[in-house]
Amino acid sequence: MFSPRLIHCSTCLATLFLLTHCGLSQGPAMTESSEGGAGAGGTTSTGGTKATGGTTSKSSTTSTGGTTSPGGGTSAGGTTTTGGTTTTGGTTSTAGTTSSGGTTTTGGTTSTAGTTSSGGTTSTGGTRASGGTTSTGGTTSTGGTTSSGGTRASGGTTSSGGVRTDQSGVPLARAGDTTNASRKYFNLGDMRLINNRWGSDELRCSGTTQSVSIGADKSLNWAFNRPTCGGANAKPDFPEIEFGVAPFGSGSSLLTTPPFSSTSLLPIQVSALTSASVKVEGMTINLQKGGSWNITFEMWLTQQNPLTSSNPGTIHEIMTFWGWQAGRWPCVESRTMTAGTNTYQLCHQSNAWGPNSNWRYFQFNVNGGPLNSYSGTVDVKAVIDWHVTNYSLSRSLWLTRMEVGSEIDDQTQGSVKVRNITFMVNGTSKTPEFAP
Repeated sequence: MFSPRLIHCSTCLATLFLLTHCGLSQGPAMTESSEGGAGAGGTTSTGGTKATGGTTSKSSTTSTGGTTSPGGGTSAGGTTTTGGTTTTGGTTSTAGTTSSGGTTTTGGTTSTAGTTSSGGTTSTGGTRASGGTTSTGGTTSTGGTTSSGGTRASGGTTSSGGVRTDQSGVPLARAGDTTNASRKYFNLGDMRLINNRWGSDELRCSGTTQSVSIGADKSLNWAFNRPTCGGANAKPDFPEIEFGVAPFGSGSSLLTTPPFSSTSLLPIQVSALTSASVKVEGMTINLQKGGSWNITFEMWLTQQNPLTSSNPGTIHEIMTFWGWQAGRWPCVESRTMTAGTNTYQLCHQSNAWGPNSNWRYFQFNVNGGPLNSYSGTVDVKAVIDWHVTNYSLSRSLWLTRMEVGSEIDDQTQGSVKVRNITFMVNGTSKTPEFAP
């Protein structure tokens, strides 16, 4: 790194009747330069050299920040005037002469051998662009999530060689993708399509066949054939579209889906929620055997954020059934709730639910059901507000996950298709994304 010097010369001129005073004008000290460019501020010759007696040199004054950076570029305002520096009356001042090889910069900061970027390229929503672009805030985790002010990047996704993947390295799904492997999932950007057959796995029911797939029309699909496994209405399978993260905590044995959130929009504290919904378009179920099933929306709330707490506390599970097998769990409650397109009847409520009886459960049936097809919107914010009013749920709870899926139990065979789905939180909507 070089420290340029400005050589300031004053020419002492004598006139016939006036003796002038000669002296050097010393500029301010130079600061260090940025990335090899000229130092910020530079050295300024203050107003040029003025001869005592009123003879002032014109055009000899260099612009503010007139330090010459060796080999640097010229900013506007730093070039000395055309024709040199000539004083009135023909007296030439040499005070404005620039040093050889340099041009004056404005403010003295000139990058050499390249352009200095201003803070890097900002990545939208925390997604790193190909080639290692730095996110806002300058913190980039190699091959992982880009954080901006501590906020989890959108779905934890990153780009690597132009292919978008999630935190587990799973790339975006493509039309035609299918899998029958238990707990495998397709990355859909801010959501996942999961082959969740936890009930059959728990019961070691090897006869169950179940798969999830992406249709040629980019519809979301699952197919199932579950024989008698001995767990009717107790341990169902649940192929699902997941938005968010499971409520159990990252180290929980109850996890059947990834321990990281599919989206940066969840989890969110209820007190910070201004709007939330799920819109389902063209969900249909076709059955060859209808032993025990449903098509449903469900959501989960916890006392603590499951991404930061290994013990998220009391869990709240809320389900709204659109379709179910005849005679399934006759309703024993009488309250109703309107949320979005439909009105629902509360059918079951328990404060001692789950494997350890440590969570609360609410199950609603849609008025006019059961249905074998559904299109409509669930106003999730309205559902939460209803529970705050009627069951004293706290606004300090965290909304961790929203899901659309099917509970599949013994002696049930068929398939489900969802033409499209949109999740929305605080005005931001997300639909499935696919690889080209």
